[in-house]
Amino acid sequence: MQSIAWFLAFTLAAGSAFGRTLQEIERSRELRICVAGSSADNYRLDGEDFARYLGVEARTVTLARWDQQFHNAQGVTVQGERYEAALLATGKCDLYPNDLHITDWRKTKMTLVPYFATRNVVVARPEMRSVLRSEADLAGRKASVQAGTAYEGWLQGFNAGLGESAPVVIETAPTDQSMQAVAQRRADFTVIAAESAFHWVRNDLDNLDVLFAVGEATTAGWGIAFAAADLERALQRYFNDSRRVGSNLDVSWRRRYGVSLMEYQLFFASFDDDGRWRELWMAWIIPLGTGLSGVLLAMLFWATRLRREAGRHQLTLKALQQSHDQLTRDASRRRAVSDLLLALQQVGTLAAFARIVLRELARQLPMGQALMVLVDEDRSVRALAHYAGSGATAQQTLSEWPTTAGMIERCAATGEPVLIEAPGADYLRIQSGLGHCTPAAIYLLPIKQAGRVSAIIELALTEPFSQEHRLLLMDMEPIVAVGIQRFVGEDAAGAAAGPARQVEGGQAP
Repeated sequence: MQSIAWFLAFTLAAGSAFGRTLQEIERSRELRICVAGSSADNYRLDGEDFARYLGVEARTVTLARWDQQFHNAQGVTVQGERYEAALLATGKCDLYPNDLHITDWRKTKMTLVPYFATRNVVVARPEMRSVLRSEADLAGRKASVQAGTAYEGWLQGFNAGLGESAPVVIETAPTDQSMQAVAQRRADFTVIAAESAFHWVRNDLDNLDVLFAVGEATTAGWGIAFAAADLERALQRYFNDSRRVGSNLDVSWRRRYGVSLMEYQLFFASFDDDGRWRELWMAWIIPLGTGLSGVLLAMLFWATRLRREAGRHQLTLKALQQSHDQLTRDASRRRAVSDLLLALQQVGTLAAFARIVLRELARQLPMGQALMVLVDEDRSVRALAHYAGSGATAQQTLSEWPTTAGMIERCAATGEPVLIEAPGADYLRIQSGLGHCTPAAIYLLPIKQAGRVSAIIELALTEPFSQEHRLLLMDMEPIVAVGIQRFVGEDAAGAAAGPARQVEGGQAP
């Protein structure tokens, strides 16, 4: 009897050393989820959504360190050895929904079910863009990354290939602290996955910027035990069912990164030329090779199909690239509006306000010369600020532009923008300290309040006026309108208060 008891105990212990399968999870009505890292709360929500998909309860544990996911039975991670991660092997964890980068050494510790493709990117302060242009520029710099991640692994591999060059100084900290270190200039850069970069950079545009991608494209996935082949199939079904707009994972991505899963896949696919071509080769060339029985007609048929599919592929890539370019332009406009708002925060006078507006426009547009005027209710105009020009003051510049008055009157009367393309050398000359030139276009933008034109911005451009220029000005116009209304209102209130104080002073004993 004692021998039988020992045999049963050994059998039970051995069974638990292979991780829990989906059948065992369904029998226990419990999915054991283990999350880690700075995004642990988001990983928990995704894992719990998968538990609901399976129809079982979720029991979630947050690991103290990221590296615990890969520990062996002795509590250490040995990348060069093959073993099953202890938490999965013992059944303490059924699932790591932690978007793990699928690397060769991690595949020796668990089954990783692919979820989405990603690239590592370098994130640094915006002013570092002119300094850090490629991987070679990272040598000798200081980086801060989360320990045990693929980002730290990439940096270690980068250092190993530097030879005599100065290595990157690697400092480890959780991802949020690494981002703070970069923003506060305590580190030169950090490395993070592209999808995470959306979140961090979008929330701190003043201090963080994505510079360039490093390493090769890789795949991220969720980790499970080696023996859980049925759980692997369930995960694959879950990922496939979630690749649609409005799925729980799609919404979770938007909440976590500021971009939905479907938008991110569109963004990533626009750079995945090689991957798409490999799919075509797998789909058409290999099946064609199996029919080598010398049938030339069949080869011609499949070649025609390949050309047709390649044409469709090119059209798809073009559409994806156009979508990506549009997203980039939209983000650039939003950033320009954000920069304008930030620059206007400390402005105290209407003249200073006008100067800042023209300065910010000059940063975003091919602007050779500009003028902003205030339009009174009787349509009389007063120059507020100018950019370049021959006059020492804005009013002087206004008087020296012979065609400006007529265009301003037209713009004020109609309330519509005025565009003059290729005005010619006799119409208006851009004048600045760098010399004179003929503008490619002149554009007058009316600034409206309650349907009335309160100000006009006149721009002399060195390049043709484009739709992107128009959209940027449309985004900025409401901000300028509100600012002018505030300063004009303050000036009117001050003028009204002056006479009132004088009358009160005359009545004093």
